Amino acid sequence: MKTARFFLLFILSLVVVATGDVAAQQRVESGNAALHFGDSLSTSQRRAVRRASRRLLRMAEDTTLAGRADIVTDSVKNRPTAGKVGLVLAGGGAKGLYHIGVIKALEENEIPIDYVSGTSMGAIIGALYASGYTTDEMTAIVTSGKVEEWVSGKIDDRYKFFYTERQDVPSMFSVYMDVKRDSLHSRNTLDLALPHAFINTSQIDMALTELFAPATVASGGDFDRLMIPFRCIATDVNRHEAVKYDGGDLPFAVRASMSYPVLFRPVTDKQGRVLVDGGCYDNFPWRALEEDFSPSFLIGSQCLAENEPITQESSVEKQIMSLVTIPTDYSLPEGKGLIIKREVTASLLDFAGGLSTIQQGYDDALKAIPELKERITARRPQQEVERRREAFLERCPALEFSDLDVEGLNERQQQYARTFMNFEKRPLPDSVVVPTISFDEVRERYFTLMATNEFTTNAFPEVSYDSLRKDFRMRLNLSSKPGVKFLVGGNISSTVFNQIFLGFNHFRLGRTALTTYADIFLGPVSTVVRVGGRTGFMGRTPMYLDYSVQGSWQSNLRGSFGNVTPARNTIDARTIETYAHLGFGLATTRKSVLELSVNAGYNFYSYVESYDKPDVPSTHDWFRFAASRLQFQHSTLDKIAYPTRGGRFTASVIGVLGRDKYETAELFAQELRAQQSRKWVGAKLKWEHYPSNWRDWWFSVSYNIEAVYTNHPTFGNPYATILSSPRYTPLAHSQMLYMPEFYADRYAAVGVMPTFKMWPNFYLRAGVFAMLRDPIVADEYMHYMGDLSLVYHTPIGPVSLSVTKYNFDTKNNCYVMFNFGYPIFGSRGLYY
Repeated sequence: MKTARFFLLFILSLVVVATGDVAAQQRVESGNAALHFGDSLSTSQRRAVRRASRRLLRMAEDTTLAGRADIVTDSVKNRPTAGKVGLVLAGGGAKGLYHIGVIKALEENEIPIDYVSGTSMGAIIGALYASGYTTDEMTAIVTSGKVEEWVSGKIDDRYKFFYTERQDVPSMFSVYMDVKRDSLHSRNTLDLALPHAFINTSQIDMALTELFAPATVASGGDFDRLMIPFRCIATDVNRHEAVKYDGGDLPFAVRASMSYPVLFRPVTDKQGRVLVDGGCYDNFPWRALEEDFSPSFLIGSQCLAENEPITQESSVEKQIMSLVTIPTDYSLPEGKGLIIKREVTASLLDFAGGLSTIQQGYDDALKAIPELKERITARRPQQEVERRREAFLERCPALEFSDLDVEGLNERQQQYARTFMNFEKRPLPDSVVVPTISFDEVRERYFTLMATNEFTTNAFPEVSYDSLRKDFRMRLNLSSKPGVKFLVGGNISSTVFNQIFLGFNHFRLGRTALTTYADIFLGPVSTVVRVGGRTGFMGRTPMYLDYSVQGSWQSNLRGSFGNVTPARNTIDARTIETYAHLGFGLATTRKSVLELSVNAGYNFYSYVESYDKPDVPSTHDWFRFAASRLQFQHSTLDKIAYPTRGGRFTASVIGVLGRDKYETAELFAQELRAQQSRKWVGAKLKWEHYPSNWRDWWFSVSYNIEAVYTNHPTFGNPYATILSSPRYTPLAHSQMLYMPEFYADRYAAVGVMPTFKMWPNFYLRAGVFAMLRDPIVADEYMHYMGDLSLVYHTPIGPVSLSVTKYNFDTKNNCYVMFNFGYPIFGSRGLYY
């Protein structure tokens, strides 16, 4: 009786499945354009029927085996199978690239892969394979350097608008603060805004969308209808349980599975579940395949060691992960599987060595091929795999977008964001053909917005497909970052040029972007206090209005900045500047700015003769001025200090008008002062370039060209004339010294800077610079300086050890200096 009921259930299930397939075929033939699920049953119903069928088949197999008591148990467990094969890919960060080599070896040896499951990095590789990517294409992605860019959390500089960056801020750390309203006490409070994660996932989110969104459409949101049926695992943080994904949005499922705690921000699904890395609860998800497909054989790919106990020598990352994970059982059902494994030595995000890791997986899989061929009799030629791949890819639509929605912002902020990304809000009637743009352009516009550092993502981008229009729409959920930011930075030096920088920024976003700031630079050589703001106007051509008030004090001592030769001619040349600034600029391109500005203020010059002439009094000069400048600037430099890529071109003209009130030693003795009007005009060209075509992996050459022409007048005494003149300072050290040899009304200069790359971010950089002053007004019109520096770029600032030599006639012409940070001076009220 039981046997009859069993066969009845089995026949009924086959009839239901066949009925659904016939109905689906009829709808396809009728030309139905609907995207979702062309079957008579819902997705969940079809999956339930499939699982029931598989269980019934498995029961039949078990019943048959139970009736054969003469079969030896071990023989049953290790018998060859011609059934379906499932591939299980473990998580492991960059170690998971091992799986690519395993898949490549299996395909080349015609071992079939009927189902695939993965967790974390295993989910990424498994989804790539299930979406039709070849192992060569996966390898190309790894070796292109894109993966390192995705996991860096940094938006590439090419997406940034140059005018939004403040080049004169030596910030090393920044802290955001939330302004919250205390309704009980009717006042605003500041709360520390801690980051959601250490790595910004904007790059990863866009990459996953590009890689997997077309596959979601091709499968109708059913992972059984991918090229290879696929499963991945995430972890529900609040319920402390594994979550299996068998359908839905493929990019989202992969993103949930790889959301490594602390490093990447968790994601929230439509059921409200907060999801993180599936490896926390199931890092080897063979059970997902067993439950849904009951494959006859399982192949596991394991790229990391078994669960290691934590010791006091374990890294912080391992200690934290041990607290939020449960041990994973890296074993397959006895007699039903084989694991290809190796303890890959790569670190979590070490994708640079990906090619070697892939090769290790390939080699290990080749060693397992003889045993796999003994235990799996089915074969799948590569031509058949390619036919399946081509058939699936034909169903994947082109990733073209007609619109982009922004949620989470108020109306004005949405308008600002859409305008910044050049997505004007417009109706989309069915009768109108809306022009589409490529995913590359969508990504560029999105990264351009995120590069402003004014927004953060609240959720994974949601992509939907319109089957009638044959295009996509993207929905972003953003929020503006906390409005208050404190900055800390400066420079630690072996010389007297030590400096502390403290900054305060407040940002408010509405129809315009309003930034106010206060900066303080404190040091024995240079002290600057600056208060100002900027109002940005978004449009086809971004514009801004700058305004600030600055006070600075600078003391230049010749011969006291790391000299290794005797110093006998110290001159204390002090400049105190106080001025107001107003500027209006246009962003002519993403990296170019045209600006017209006006400065008005007061300069005070003071200078003392050499210390071996104590009877000579100091002299002073007061100069009230108004100066204007029209400047064009284009910059693609990759760093504020010691750049290695890009270039910067500056062209400007200035005009200065002022009144010089001065005293000389003779006037000082008579307690008198003289005054006179001064005016001049000038022009300046500067080009600093690090050519990419002059570069090898270990060596590059860059150059610096600068030319200045002014009709700068002679002031009441020679020191004021020198200190108010343009000067050539291509090195940070040269800005610290009072060197009349490098001041001139008119000059042309050139520098060559060969750089030797010793390790990533570690360079030996040389520099030779020559300055030609106007020979008509200067007796010694050729001057030189040379520099040799070891530079290491840390995440918070550069570390450098430099030897600098000048062609002074005196002996104090060679200096040694160590710096950690950014040796930056305030801007000049007279421009140059």
